[in-house]
Amino acid sequence: MTKQTRQRWVVAIMAVFGLITVGGIAVAAPNTRAEDAKAAAQERQLVAQQTAADNREAAQTKLADAKLKACQNREKAINNILARIASRGQKQLDLFSTIATRVETFYTDKGKVLSNYDALVADVNAKAAAAQTAVDAVKAASVTFKCDGTDPKGTAQSFKDSLKAEIAALKDYKSAVKNLIVGVKSVQGTSSSADNSQSGDQQ
Repeated sequence: MTKQTRQRWVVAIMAVFGLITVGGIAVAAPNTRAEDAKAAAQERQLVAQQTAADNREAAQTKLADAKLKACQNREKAINNILARIASRGQKQLDLFSTIATRVETFYTDKGKVLSNYDALVADVNAKAAAAQTAVDAVKAASVTFKCDGTDPKGTAQSFKDSLKAEIAALKDYKSAVKNLIVGVKSVQGTSSSADNSQSGDQQ
């Protein structure tokens, strides 16, 4: 093989090698671009999902803040209403107590005898104590409502439950006082023990 022939072979081999290399690059490059594009798409999807999650969280936080602010704007009015309800319960209880006291005084002054008077008075006193306990519970619940508390809804429900118990207790107290009034009135047309005694002495 002559020198010139060897040179031709070297050039030919280099040319083939160059085509293979270039071909390899030409084949590999599209695969690399596809993988990069896929990775970029996945990254964009993750970013979009995270952005959506952040937006939802921000919206929820904004809504919670708005509800809290609205509640705080009404907090004073709510507490005023609760205080008035508690005060009204105490006034009703005091009224029933005043009536009961007047009836007992009237009974004593008239000197008439009612066989079950002591039982009626005992029932009035028991119902009065129960009503006072219920009223005090409403008073306590009326000063604990706060919008930023641990459980404002639970506090409101607790107040409603206490108020319901107060209404029932006051109703029972009113009934006991009414029974006392009816009992005392029932003996006002009869003669007292003192009158009967005086009549016996005159005979």
